[in-house]
Amino acid sequence: MTDHDFSLIRHGQVRQGLYDHPIDKINYRDFHLRTPMGDKAGAFRRWFGFNQFQFISAISSELVVGAAIVDTKIATVSFVYIYHPPTGNLHSYPFKALPFGGCARINQTPDRGTWSFRQGKNTLAMGCENNRRTLTVHREDGTTVAMNFSQQDCQPIRLATRVDLHGFAYTQKMAGIPCTGTVTCKSGTFDLQKINACATLDWSAGYLRRRSFWNWICLAGTLDDGRHIGLNGACFTNESSFTENGFWVDGRLHKLAGMVFEYDTSDLYQPWTIYSSDNKVRLNFTPEGGQVEKNNFLVMASNFHQLFGRFSGKFVTDDGETITIDNIYGFTEEHYAKW
Repeated sequence: MTDHDFSLIRHGQVRQGLYDHPIDKINYRDFHLRTPMGDKAGAFRRWFGFNQFQFISAISSELVVGAAIVDTKIATVSFVYIYHPPTGNLHSYPFKALPFGGCARINQTPDRGTWSFRQGKNTLAMGCENNRRTLTVHREDGTTVAMNFSQQDCQPIRLATRVDLHGFAYTQKMAGIPCTGTVTCKSGTFDLQKINACATLDWSAGYLRRRSFWNWICLAGTLDDGRHIGLNGACFTNESSFTENGFWVDGRLHKLAGMVFEYDTSDLYQPWTIYSSDNKVRLNFTPEGGQVEKNNFLVMASNFHQLFGRFSGKFVTDDGETITIDNIYGFTEEHYAKW
């Protein structure tokens, strides 16, 4: 259930903080967007400046699936990729469409409704109803994804912060949730439950920095004792008085301080070291491949590198337990965007 009486924007300002209850709607039209000089922003800027994206994945040692829809007003960008670790085969499907023509449908309700993208016979949909999320993909080459997972027993990170001088961001993250469904691709047909796949979610929206850069980490998997673990962390994006950093063990959230990313910026496929400043997480990442998107629409641009590969290292829970992981799959990201 969502809190229908809670408005993220009140009296023209974002209500900052970490929330332990659902946010019914991102009522961005009520936000008093202003220019850097303090003047009221015009209608075009209020429309053009609001951006949204959603990313859902299913991760296991047998298969890694990533899917995204990004609404930048100038264009809608979508992609699906399926990586098969045992063979190293990557099946990648990027799409772009102008904002008219009904190719994409986006909403501002993080926990209900459907996002969808269509181009010809290719369709992608992300839905959420009654605490159950779905990812559905149909491609003209016969590739299909029918995935679902329950967020009922997971404590998501729900974070609202100010951005720049007169913007705001809302993000909702979760990782390490068991998922079910079927994926059919050129590498075969896979039952997500049988291969112990775990889901992740990134739902984000706001008046973001005109020029943004961030690093991001996300992983999910099953420990040797059968518990499920997931991690979300970022740097250079939503840090203010709060962070979007944390990890989950069987759905319980353990918050983290700032994240540090150490890697070769001239060769992203070299090993990475990633750790939290409170020493609760320290990981080594070995990339195996990546999804790269470069778009330049003059007023909008993106240089996006999302790498997938294996993580090894340790976590320290709020109870003081040390958890060691070895070769659990997940993602890192380096992303520059001009919105």
